[in-house]
Order: sequence, then structure tokens, then C-alpha cells
Amino acid sequence: MVAESLPYGWQERSPKQVAAIVLLILMAMVLSFVELPVVPGAEWLKYDPSGIVSLLATILYGSWIGVAVAVTSWIPHLVTDPLGAFMNIMATVSLILVVGTVYRRKPCLMHAVLGCAAGVVVSSAVSICLNFVVTPLYMGATYEQVASLVLPALLPFNVVKALANSVVAIVSYRKLASLLEEQEGNLSNSDQNRS
Repeated sequence: MVAESLPYGWQERSPKQVAAIVLLILMAMVLSFVELPVVPGAEWLKYDPSGIVSLLATILYGSWIGVAVAVTSWIPHLVTDPLGAFMNIMATVSLILVVGTVYRRKPCLMHAVLGCAAGVVVSSAVSICLNFVVTPLYMGATYEQVASLVLPALLPFNVVKALANSVVAIVSYRKLASLLEEQEGNLSNSDQNRS
């Protein structure tokens, strides 16, 4: 009865996977409130580490889970900062979809790195386009002010943000994968000792 009421695809997931996904959503939501302004003169450009968790969810469970983590983590911000939340969601989702698409073709470290490299380019392009369209509405800045920030601030900021999220997600995934393999090895050893 309960399994039938779950969204499509969730019936196949184990309770541990569902719990892990919920924890990833909660982690991303908490980290979305850690916003660090890093560009002087462009206070609206803030780095938050929630994209790391969304990317990790993408590598572990697929693109649509990563998108769900990214979108859900920014829901509280839609009330207080709807345009900023929308821009963050779009930048993160563009990164996630590219990484997930490339990684799923052949799940290995090389494809994760290639996906992240392509995702950095796409996410940066999406962020810059959104900054040209939304930032003048959002901050009351003129198009000239936004244009004067493109090369010195927007491009490096968006590239570094997407790159930092990608690198930390890949390193975290590698560490998590090795811990899980170690744990499975310990479980199989304990099962063999019992028999």
C-alpha cells in the first residue's frame, strides 16, 4: 500500500537509499544557507557549498535525484530571495545534468572528471546569461554595470564555483566508495566467520 503511493522509480529503492537521499537533501538545504560573498563590488555573487551535495547525489543515484536535491535545497530561499534562488537552482541543475549524462554513459572516475569539466563550461555559461538577464532586475544594476563585471568577476567566479563543487564532489565520492567497499568487505568477512 505504501510502496504504491511512492513516486515513479522509488518503489525499487531500498529504505537505506531513500534515507540516504533524504539526508543528502537535508545536508544540501543546510549548506545552502552558508553563503560567502567572494567578489568585492558584486555582493550578489555568493558561494554556497550545497552544490557539492547535489553533485554527490547525482554521481551516487543519478541526474534526477541530483536535480531533486538541488531544487529541494533551495525551496526555503524562494520565499526570501526568489530570483537568487532561481539563479542558483538553474546554475546547479545545468551542472548536474551534464555531469550525470556523461557519468552514466560509463560510470568511472574519468567520465566523472570529463562530466565535471563539461558541466563547468555549461554551468558558467548559464550563470553568465542569467546574470545579464536577472541581475539588473534583481539588484537594480544597469546592464552596463553587469557587463563591466563579466570578464573580471562573473566568469572567474562561476568557473571557480562550479569547479570547486565538482572537485569536492568527486573526492567525496571516491572516499565514500572506498569506505563502502571496505564496509562490504568487513561484512562478508564476518559472514564467512559465522559459517
